[in-house]
Amino acid sequence: MSEEASEGLGVEKEQEAVPVSEAKETTSEVVGKKERVSDREKDLAQEASSAFNTGDYSACLTALEKLEILRPTDCVLAHNKIVSQCRAGGQVSLAEVVQQLEGLAKTCGYNLTETKGEDDGEGSVLLYNLAVAKFQLRHILQASQLASRLLPISSSLTPDFARKVLFLNCELSLALHQPELALSQAGQLESLLSSSETPELESESCRLLILKARCQVMARQTKSLKKELKSVSLPGPLGQTCEFVRAHIEALHGNHRKSIKMLNSCVQAAGSRVFPHYYNDLGCLHQVMRKPNLAIYYFKNALDRLEGSGGEGGGGGGGRVPCHQDSTSWLTQSQVLYNIGVSLLHARRPSIAFDILLEVVGAHYLDPHVWYHLAECCLIAGQTDNEHNLTPSRAREVADGGVGVGQSHKLVAANPASPVLGGTDNTSGLVPSLSLEFAYVCLKNAESLLPGSGEAEASGVFCEGVGYIGNPITWAEVEQLRVAVLAAKAYTALSLGDFIPAGQYAEELLTRGSNLPGSYTMLAHLYAAESLILQDRLSEAMEHLDPDKVITDLDMGTGEKPVNWYPNNVESAKTAVQYNLAVGFALRDELEKASSVASQLYKDGSDVPVQVLLLVLYLSLRQGQVDKARRIVRERCPASTRPPDVTGQ
Repeated sequence: MSEEASEGLGVEKEQEAVPVSEAKETTSEVVGKKERVSDREKDLAQEASSAFNTGDYSACLTALEKLEILRPTDCVLAHNKIVSQCRAGGQVSLAEVVQQLEGLAKTCGYNLTETKGEDDGEGSVLLYNLAVAKFQLRHILQASQLASRLLPISSSLTPDFARKVLFLNCELSLALHQPELALSQAGQLESLLSSSETPELESESCRLLILKARCQVMARQTKSLKKELKSVSLPGPLGQTCEFVRAHIEALHGNHRKSIKMLNSCVQAAGSRVFPHYYNDLGCLHQVMRKPNLAIYYFKNALDRLEGSGGEGGGGGGGRVPCHQDSTSWLTQSQVLYNIGVSLLHARRPSIAFDILLEVVGAHYLDPHVWYHLAECCLIAGQTDNEHNLTPSRAREVADGGVGVGQSHKLVAANPASPVLGGTDNTSGLVPSLSLEFAYVCLKNAESLLPGSGEAEASGVFCEGVGYIGNPITWAEVEQLRVAVLAAKAYTALSLGDFIPAGQYAEELLTRGSNLPGSYTMLAHLYAAESLILQDRLSEAMEHLDPDKVITDLDMGTGEKPVNWYPNNVESAKTAVQYNLAVGFALRDELEKASSVASQLYKDGSDVPVQVLLLVLYLSLRQGQVDKARRIVRERCPASTRPPDVTGQ
């Protein structure tokens, strides 16, 4: 099972909300541009501007309402009134602000559906405020389309406003998981700051530093960043963001406990404020540390705080958030649910994970990771723990059946029962359920969503933009996911009886040669062998079952094996392949060779898996070694040499 609890769900940070009114034109600057302004109007405009600048939005609104009576058709006045209402708080919601701004744009004749309009320079402030409002509503794609119309920066814009536009576009690029584009925009912003002399220059420089750090973390360019941030000390929210970024860097470098300490110190510095992404980060770290149940606990805490904030992080309840309220987190409900689902998979609770991931896939149907984990739920639900299956403790299950009583009691040996998984008709794969048919559909969806080699190499990363649950992944990680999907498809096809396609998937894996991780090499050989055996091509199948050639290592290609992977070492893996080799010889009626291989697995006095025990019994009986078979039954299944006594209650 793939370990991707934290893939694509990196450390969330406190983001400095961009207020809708940051680029507000004061009324005194615009009234009178086309017609003469009376002294009364000038006084009201000055009064509104002064009140706004001091934060007295109620007084500002009062002055603007008086001015509106004198200038009822002034669009700039209407714009300023919308902004002031928003900043006053409690009067309008963000959704209403967006509606009002869109209506005002239509009244002014601005076309919001175009990529770039001729009138964008004149209406740049309106476009900016509308983009910010949509950004705070989590309508990221729409906000990005509006904000991009203000690029490249026009020389007619003031330096302050130009910096605001670039800050907004950087934030939007990060929200769309495009760190390279965000870094490019941050470079332009740095050039503007270096040529400016304003009182806010120092605070904006600090904000730019954190913004660039977040871009580099998302792009995983953290070598020099760790030392750079260590010497930085920032106050307030920027300092908290910096600590979250540093904790993320430590997590990327494998220093999980140090990352946890940094997160705890950051929350303590913030006082009573506990961020949803703090719990999400703790969950990700404990998942990587192979503590899935503890990870689930933290993820649920993060979910509770997101729901307690009115859904502001979930993307669907933005209209209920007052437009003056700063966002506490850009962590979404879908991201936390996805994390919970992956941790439940590692905790071997596939049915609950399936229901959660099914909810997530509705919003992130373009992400192959979600489809792959849905398929994993189906496969794990139909397959008991491999390690438990292969441990000696199940040897007694060979004697679960029996007929007759007393001296006539006979032992009935059979393969251990497996749970029946799958639909009852050919259309069951179209209906979401814990079935192998639906797993097959999910795996096909995941494979179809993976990029082709040319597409991925050209872009450098994958999972940028809307519709993906996590951060961008590298080309190497795309290939790892492709290998995992192919291996799962081969297993599912074999389980469904589609042994010819299963063999094709296995051979496709083997064509990767030395680029295929060791564990997947073993699986590919086993799946290919089983497919060939089912096609009655035993000689070809045996070529895939040479333990010395098949097993070299158990590398998964990610640096570590999943928590539920079995066999968990090279020796046990070779034992599994030897068992399959012995079965292959037995199917070819080469009983001597089968017995020779089986004897290496079956040692008198040592415990063996139930499959090996059944194979040795079968070979003993086929070779007429009845006494040996009886001795094995007496030694290995002592409780079944006689029928159980009948007792009354």
